Amino acid sequence: MKIFSSQKIPLASKMLLHKKGRLALSLLGIAFAVVIMFMEIGFFNGLNDSQANLPPLLNADILIMHQRRYSMLETSTIPRHRLGQAAALDEVAEAIPFYEGADTLFNEQEKRIRAISILAFPQDTAAPLLVEGLKKYQEQLKIRGNVLYDSLSRKIYGDIKPGTDIKLGGRLHSVIGAVKIGPNIKLDGYVIMGESTWVDHTGNVDKIGMGLIRLKPGADIEAVKKKLRDILPADTILMTPEEARKREVKFTIESTPTGAVFGIGVIIGFIIGIIICYQILFNEITDHLPQYATMKAVGFSKKFLVALVIKQSLWLSALGFIPGLIGGGILYFIIQYSTGILMFMTPWRIIFVFILTIMMCLAASFFAMKKVLNADPAELY
Repeated sequence: MKIFSSQKIPLASKMLLHKKGRLALSLLGIAFAVVIMFMEIGFFNGLNDSQANLPPLLNADILIMHQRRYSMLETSTIPRHRLGQAAALDEVAEAIPFYEGADTLFNEQEKRIRAISILAFPQDTAAPLLVEGLKKYQEQLKIRGNVLYDSLSRKIYGDIKPGTDIKLGGRLHSVIGAVKIGPNIKLDGYVIMGESTWVDHTGNVDKIGMGLIRLKPGADIEAVKKKLRDILPADTILMTPEEARKREVKFTIESTPTGAVFGIGVIIGFIIGIIICYQILFNEITDHLPQYATMKAVGFSKKFLVALVIKQSLWLSALGFIPGLIGGGILYFIIQYSTGILMFMTPWRIIFVFILTIMMCLAASFFAMKKVLNADPAELY
């Protein structure tokens, strides 16, 4: 009897490979469910990552914002003199004004006007944004009318390259270079300018979107935040860039329907996968019912038969996950390229979907194995 042991003959894989064409179709079905789960998780995390893309780029230890600014989508301003109050602390090395606004940009190719966001800052300070290549353009940003364009902006603005002029709010500006920031749920792209250009463009220097506070080496951030709360009025809030990022993700999840919508999408993909995998295993068991009945007749235990079905489900989950992972990765690339939404694979997201795939196939096996356990050897004769 030992010769028939599953340790000697890989029955589970051989039964699946008995009809290779049907196995291929079965794996595509499981891969389809895997892709659905990847897409829902990708959209959910992509919207969160895109929405919170600005705070991690802010080169500061502490951010000062208006209390009404419950999200980075809001543009509530604070008086610039708040920075003077903050700079009075011995631990503060720099207090940098950071301007935010929006205007219209004329698309020369389509002859259409689109709204675009504007970021501005004093050109004589160390780069307030952790953006590759920004530092080399700071001297040129001192020239009025010079701007940088976010090359990750959505395609609605047309083909904008360094060396071209753009019509921003009806005024011509020279694009001296490109940086990479990326859009989010509300904002389609950015133009970056120096403070002098901002003042010419808006006439406003007294109101700022945020104050960027940089501390001296060795200063304790939490202790400084406590001191700032004591001297600043109650209409301001203090956060580190990381705290601002976490708040933004929390806001997106709790105050918008994205969490529920994409969570339900993952559940639907999981249920679809169970149904597909159940149908695959049911057909496999039906086709091999005589073999299962024979094994029962010659003395194989129910435990052995249950393990055989479970092994088949694990094989299906592993083999079906691979094309699902590849398909999900391709779709991530296409969506990120066409929309600007951050869609990327991470090891933890891949592991999470793989675990869901295993659970999906195991759940299907528990529904399907009833037919195996009820197989009657007497029906063969």
